[in-house]
Amino acid sequence: VAGCTAFSPPVRNYILTRWPSSRSRPLAMMADGDGDGDSDGDGDAVLGAILESSSSPVPGAARGIGEYWPGERTAKPAPPPAPGAMATALRSVPPILVLPGFGNDRTDYLENAVGAVPTLNRRGFNTTVLAVKQSMWLQVFAKGALDWSFLRGSATCESPSYSWYISMAIEEIERLCAEAGGERVLLVGHSAGGWLARAVVGLMGQERASELVRGVVSLGAPHQCPPEGVVDVTRGVVGDLETRFGASKMSRWGVPVITVAGDCLTGDPSSEFPWNRASASAYSTLTPGDGTGVIGDGVVPLESALLDDAALRLTVDCMHSVVVPGTTVSSTVWYVAESRVDSWLEPTVRLLAKLEAESI
Repeated sequence: VAGCTAFSPPVRNYILTRWPSSRSRPLAMMADGDGDGDSDGDGDAVLGAILESSSSPVPGAARGIGEYWPGERTAKPAPPPAPGAMATALRSVPPILVLPGFGNDRTDYLENAVGAVPTLNRRGFNTTVLAVKQSMWLQVFAKGALDWSFLRGSATCESPSYSWYISMAIEEIERLCAEAGGERVLLVGHSAGGWLARAVVGLMGQERASELVRGVVSLGAPHQCPPEGVVDVTRGVVGDLETRFGASKMSRWGVPVITVAGDCLTGDPSSEFPWNRASASAYSTLTPGDGTGVIGDGVVPLESALLDDAALRLTVDCMHSVVVPGTTVSSTVWYVAESRVDSWLEPTVRLLAKLEAESI
């Protein structure tokens, strides 16, 4: 794929560790402070969390650890977290800007009590969603049809197909930063919003980005260039990002990139369960073959969502979609559901707190 190059070594090494379990699912990150390839007691804590696994074939169904809030949405009600508990670990709390995924509308993240915004706000953050309407995504195709580089699959971050989104995001970041008295914004990008967040930071440039952005968290974003023979759904933009704006480069700018991947579904075109068949079909658009044996969140393969040079690489037992597939019901097992959010938000806050302390 044009524009795809090898990543430079990460600024700080983090080792993806596996906990002994029936699924041997990678769920913890341990810091390797001296870079010798092992987490050898340099004072860094384990930055992940083990989540209870489930054999339920229906994602979003009661799984033992269902939605915590409100209690009636689970067979095992549990109280919500103490208000603001997560954010108290930081001396300065960044406002959060959620960047919607492809085809999503701002309202998808706002559902009362169980949406991304109330879930993050309960942890002490002031959360805003970029005001994207579902119809706006038609611009990707309308403008792409007039852009030869897009049609050829060699589009860049400046492509008119995505520039409207990036301009909206930069404008909103500047507004939120000003309203927060200069406090830098934490970008949380879902799906395509994850790699678009990297494009936003890259096109801001080092000076502006370091002044306005605290960090980037991507949730189930297809960051990696697809293998040869597989069509790049971003039409070249992820390759341009790898070449020009790698995660390690952004870390040097003072903007750490945290990549989060889901691993709840294994692709199997011949499975009796529709979720595994649908996952295989989705994975085949980003990996070679028919998706058999590929692990991911039901839409994006794990290997595509994790960047080798990210400040943190986290894996969570969760689904990709904001809603239960085929319905309009909010999912209780996606990245920002009450039962899942802390598994990536807690290590993110710890990393930000550590960087905050080092900058004093």
